[in-house]
Amino acid sequence: MRAIIVRPPKAGVEIKDVKEGEVDNYGKVKIRTLYNGICGTDREIVNGRLSHAILPENRDYLVLGHEAIGVVEESCCGFSQGELVMPVNRRGCGVCRNCLAGRPDFCETGRATDLGTKGKDGFMREFWFDDVRYLVRVPRALEDVGILAQPLADVVKSVEEMLSVQRRVPLWSCDDGTLNCRRALVVGTGPIGILFSLALRTVGLEVWMSNIREPLIIEQTLMEEAKINYYNSYKGYDELLKTQGKFDVIIDATGADASLLDSLLPLLNRNGILGLFGYPISGTFSLNNKDIQDIVHANKLIIGMVNGQKPHFEQALVYLASWKTLYPKSSKLLITKTISINDEKEVLKALREKADGEIKVRISWL
Repeated sequence: MRAIIVRPPKAGVEIKDVKEGEVDNYGKVKIRTLYNGICGTDREIVNGRLSHAILPENRDYLVLGHEAIGVVEESCCGFSQGELVMPVNRRGCGVCRNCLAGRPDFCETGRATDLGTKGKDGFMREFWFDDVRYLVRVPRALEDVGILAQPLADVVKSVEEMLSVQRRVPLWSCDDGTLNCRRALVVGTGPIGILFSLALRTVGLEVWMSNIREPLIIEQTLMEEAKINYYNSYKGYDELLKTQGKFDVIIDATGADASLLDSLLPLLNRNGILGLFGYPISGTFSLNNKDIQDIVHANKLIIGMVNGQKPHFEQALVYLASWKTLYPKSSKLLITKTISINDEKEVLKALREKADGEIKVRISWL
């Protein structure tokens, strides 16, 4: 069968025929791939920049891809032939309590596996077999945008975590029982930044997006339709602080130099939370004694956010369904492009580099 393979830590990507019995499978349900999503992690692997990407044991290639929608080929294990499904990409270590409870996002051994990244094959192939525990049903009505449920699951988990952590504050809701008086700043307007902005707006927060340029069409649409604000941070954040004050939630979704956090921390309100999503590409972030005193006395938190699990995939599909009604224009812009697997040149190009203004590119196996 055809598959998209990589050979980490070396850069490069190719489409080739692989033997069915040679690649990893994970259960009894046979699934034929319909779509794969391309994300930043895939490109980091393709370009040889992801240090924790590793090959399977005794094999010189890894099947790429952790975002997929497929169709069940044969009825099995409670799934019916023809149902659309999506795999949960992080699999547990099989040892710690959290993994055994279905929450490898909180693996205690560090041996949880991200399929398509760390030594186990992903889903950029014609078909695979999987375990029912890691399959999420996708409604046919969401086939057009459903591939976003994987990255959105990470965002949903992060928002859930944020709201859970903020229960430490005796009263974090507003005087009308909502979160409408709370304000969030999402730094970075790539796919994750866009999804964070929509998700935080959906739960009621006032949202500001920021990037170091003027807004693109998708961002302008969000501003108009979802009532999300935009700030051009080309000259830094002093003007934002001066005119808008501080924020209750700040999300770094940039993957930029770590020194950016030096500019963001002064924007964080008392009792606020700074969420870090993804990895900085370079640089350092340092705290002096006054910074630490401020964090302590003002009850500020800095937390890492990553990896949604099956409950979050299911909730992500609910978000996507609701956005079709709440934000129909924006929803139509979330899938930037669909490329046929038969267009090898375009597929490989999309895997190597992100196009300007791209939110999500799908590979179609139809």
